[in-house]
Amino acid sequence: MTSIKGRHVLITGAASGIGKATAIELARRGARLSLADIDGAGATATARAIGSEARAYEVDMASEALVAELASRVSADGGPVDVLVNNAGVSVMAPFLRTSVADWEWVQAVNVWGPIRLTRALLPAMLERGAGHVVMVASLAGLVGAPGMVAYGTTKFALVGFAEALRLEVADAGIGVTVVCPGFVRTNFAKASRYDNRDFRRFLDQPPSWYGLPAELVATRLADAVASGDPLVVLGPEKLGWWLKRLAPEVAFAVTRWAARRAGIGADSGFASPAHKEGSHDHG
Repeated sequence: MTSIKGRHVLITGAASGIGKATAIELARRGARLSLADIDGAGATATARAIGSEARAYEVDMASEALVAELASRVSADGGPVDVLVNNAGVSVMAPFLRTSVADWEWVQAVNVWGPIRLTRALLPAMLERGAGHVVMVASLAGLVGAPGMVAYGTTKFALVGFAEALRLEVADAGIGVTVVCPGFVRTNFAKASRYDNRDFRRFLDQPPSWYGLPAELVATRLADAVASGDPLVVLGPEKLGWWLKRLAPEVAFAVTRWAARRAGIGADSGFASPAHKEGSHDHG
């Protein structure tokens, strides 16, 4: 897809962060936008900031029925979707044995089943036209295992695999697939997290001043990838860990373990203590 101008783009998680920045960037490039978020007021605010070429929708991506309704409404209101940006996501910050079954189900429902259901609903029309693009916003936690956030990382590894396999299936039909894997991005995403690790929350709420990517940079690279058809975008200094993992897995393991312990988020950070929930349970 060489030009985004005039294309109908659906972005989930568009009320803030990467989703909002992507909406603004694609609007600047001339796209027609449908913006969805569980925060309906936030999605509406993003649409109003963009102008007449944007519509807003409220949706809980964990709901199969609501995702199906979203796909139908967006297509009816704005015509077939040319570009789908699966960006909405939530996280659970807890060691494996302290992540409840309910939390596993919640993070998988939003981060994995949401994109799968929405893509299944919109892909047939793209295949009929022989054109379209699907984007998964994953994470570097989907390329490198991260202790203290096993459930979240598992969902992002799933998105990376989904994107890779889907790209192979639809390439001959003229459909592009991109997966975006940024490191830490300075957004309100921490508010869409469930916590069972106070040290991890402290780290995310108060990161070093030099650490973290601006959402606008991620949005620009995402838009460029759609235009050029790039299958994978990896961003942030943490990508050095990804390269190291590929070149020297045991060294990468040792470095990641050391860094996690320094940040107080290692896998051994409190297995024996009672569970303690903090933070918001809302979507990002």
